[in-house]
Amino acid sequence: MKKLKHILLALGLTCLAPLAQATEAKIGVIDMRVIVSNSPQAKAAMEKLKSEFKAREEKIMAQEKSVKEKAEKLQRNSAVMSEAEKAKLEKEVMAGQRELQRLQNEYREDAAMRQQEEMKKVIDKVSAAIDEIAKKEKYDLIFVREAAPFASKQMDITDKVLKATAPNA
Repeated sequence: MKKLKHILLALGLTCLAPLAQATEAKIGVIDMRVIVSNSPQAKAAMEKLKSEFKAREEKIMAQEKSVKEKAEKLQRNSAVMSEAEKAKLEKEVMAGQRELQRLQNEYREDAAMRQQEEMKKVIDKVSAAIDEIAKKEKYDLIFVREAAPFASKQMDITDKVLKATAPNA
């Protein structure tokens, strides 16, 4: 009977050993949304994109205004226009709408592609900062907040990562 108790105790201790080691693991949690929205690089990238696409936005707005004015003119004056004038203006409105659609589609695709390029640079910088913090402070594991069902505030290292990605860090 004593032998059985010793065996059960030894078995229990061997099962608890990994748990004891796991509690000593240093774990951190980061909130990527906060990091990306508050990092100086992300803000600078968004400003860069805004200025880069400003001329195209203005061109689209001018095209929208032109199409709208022609459509209003057609609606307002169609009763007094000749069939030829009416057909010509209808054609212009349709061509303008197609051109506007093309400009908008190209703009959306190009803007999305450029945004992905700029955000990749930001994410790479953030990843490097996370690696640096993990090595320097000996973290065993760092989760993204969305992947962790629960994490205490003490485990949150988002501010450390933000500080490490700052230009003068």
